[in-house]
Amino acid sequence: MLNLNNDKTVNAIAARLTNYTSSQGPVNVSGTWGSFAPMLAAHLWNTLKRPVLYINPHIDDADAAADDLQVFAGLPVQTFPVWESPDEVTDATDEILAQRLRLTLWLSQQQQKEKPEPFLLSTCVQALNQPVTRPQLLTEQGLSLAVNQTMEPELLTGWLIDHGFERVDSVDVPGQFAHRGGIVDIFAPVCTTTSQKQSISDLTESRPVRLEFFGDQIESIRRIDLDSQLSSDTLTAIQITAPQTTVSPEGTELLLNLLPEQTLIILEEPTEIAEVSEVFLSRLDDVRGMYSWKAVYKAMQKFTWLHVSRFSQTAQTDFQLDVTSAQQFEHKAGSIWKEQEAVLGDLVKEANEQQILFYCENQAEVQRIKEILREKFDGVPKNFKLLIGFVHRGFILPALNTIVITHHEVFGQVSVRRRIRRIQSLSPVDSMLDLKKGDYVVHISYGIGKFVRVQMMEKSGAQAEYITLEYADKVQIHVPVTNIHLIQKFIGSTPKRPALSRIGTKKWEKQKENVAKGIEEMAAELLDVQAKRQKTGGFNFGADTIWQREFEESFPYQETPDQITAAAEIKDDMASDKPMDRLLCGDVGYGKTELAMRAAFKALQANKQVAVLVPTTVLCVQHGRTFKERFADFPVTVEAINRFTTPKQARDILVACRKGQVDILIGTHRLLSDDVGFKNLGLLVIDEEQRFGVEHKE
Repeated sequence: MLNLNNDKTVNAIAARLTNYTSSQGPVNVSGTWGSFAPMLAAHLWNTLKRPVLYINPHIDDADAAADDLQVFAGLPVQTFPVWESPDEVTDATDEILAQRLRLTLWLSQQQQKEKPEPFLLSTCVQALNQPVTRPQLLTEQGLSLAVNQTMEPELLTGWLIDHGFERVDSVDVPGQFAHRGGIVDIFAPVCTTTSQKQSISDLTESRPVRLEFFGDQIESIRRIDLDSQLSSDTLTAIQITAPQTTVSPEGTELLLNLLPEQTLIILEEPTEIAEVSEVFLSRLDDVRGMYSWKAVYKAMQKFTWLHVSRFSQTAQTDFQLDVTSAQQFEHKAGSIWKEQEAVLGDLVKEANEQQILFYCENQAEVQRIKEILREKFDGVPKNFKLLIGFVHRGFILPALNTIVITHHEVFGQVSVRRRIRRIQSLSPVDSMLDLKKGDYVVHISYGIGKFVRVQMMEKSGAQAEYITLEYADKVQIHVPVTNIHLIQKFIGSTPKRPALSRIGTKKWEKQKENVAKGIEEMAAELLDVQAKRQKTGGFNFGADTIWQREFEESFPYQETPDQITAAAEIKDDMASDKPMDRLLCGDVGYGKTELAMRAAFKALQANKQVAVLVPTTVLCVQHGRTFKERFADFPVTVEAINRFTTPKQARDILVACRKGQVDILIGTHRLLSDDVGFKNLGLLVIDEEQRFGVEHKE
């Protein structure tokens, strides 16, 4: 690791902040590059032993800074999230709401302590523009429960429904509860105990609890494991925070007012932060309740604060950093494998005189770099340190004779960090017993609504049971119980609550017509293709190679259970002597492209070529970039042809493809032209295959 204590400028900054008074205004530091600003923040946090709030101008910047801070500080770093659209604020099952509530309560607790925990928290300015609920109000509108407390289960479930909780069969996301006999499972956005001592690193997610009743008395309270639905960790008392609270403008607060007075506030690119804040507010239809940049800036003035920027923001800069760009070592668009090896060679030469800190995301990338260095450069130099950690941008520190560079910069594998959200799905309605108040349902004629109740109503002088459904604008529809077969529970692939359909429009009918037509066409195409493929023979791909395992281990995200299952089934198909015909379905972010790339890599290991057929030029360009970044560690040639490819480029690519010099060829319908050929094609990947007709597939 890099020790900034040897940098005189950094030491001077720390000394200034130690003796700082708020009347002096912000300390201005310029000359930062890459991810050095988060490294400086982590160093100051460790040196000063004070809470640090790190503010960025953009939403993605806050997530990137949290990654960098986590690597340089050596501990998990939380991000105070922002709602990117006003519609999100009303979603009680939203994880953003849960995280904001957890951090709001936790920060208010730290504010009341004489010695608060020296936390590290990253956020963007838009999150500061948005108000938070006053912690006192959250506590007042919450619910305290304890073992041996007397409370009827029906009263508890009634309170949960009234405060915005959603009733489900089994809890999956914050804002839900389930009631089965004498057991009530509750997944609250925040659920704390009086004896629980949480650090900020424990606030990534809340855990549901299970209450067991003996009559009207709470017999036990336990934590629940979401995967197994089994209980553990006995608790004596809990405080539940509701996902929806009754909040007036007087009941909200500016987040900065909840910070301990010892907090150090660091703004990266303060001028840009101010501009982004004003643009964000100007684009809102209703700014009532929001905090202006002027109000946010004023609240900062009572804290120690540091402005860090690439270029000087004021006429007089307090400190000028000696940091430069590492751009000369970054991957160039369109560069080939040999050029990337040459960059590694340049870093090896630099290691003779400088310290090289080379950050990889995982052990597989470390092993791959070691292998390349052993094969091409006689091993890993003494000053060439291979470290594990996701750092977004490298930089050079001449004062410390050090180069910080990352694997994805050298090889062009730009990773998009995303949070994996738990998938929620429901089942069709078999009887009225399956429906609970607040359930989202789909009526075949009216669309998505919400179940309200079953009630007796009179029609034509006769009493009958009717199911009452609520739609947009509070419009209610009464459906006879005899027509329950027209209703299904809403089946969703995300925790987000669906928008209610609007009665009196033709939108729902058009949606049904489009879906029915699409299903009919797709079924006909699949049947035709399947019948013809059964008559042909397939290729038996071999077992996984060492490179295959390294390629899969370098995947920057944790695989979901569905991904692991699908990957194993694809490999089984490829090991069979029958042609593989697998339809892989999944929502955006499911990881379909990664599974396709793993299958492609397996085909390449058997000296086969791979064709990737996509329906649009935009998707072709996107896949071209994604495949090149993902295969950058390995001697694989990836090419793409689309309408942006010049005729000469296309001719050269197709000539090379017929000679077997192109490993993976990505293209639109252009791939189906007569002049496209392969020397040894082993795998065809069709993205969004429903957009291609039977003739094209033949």
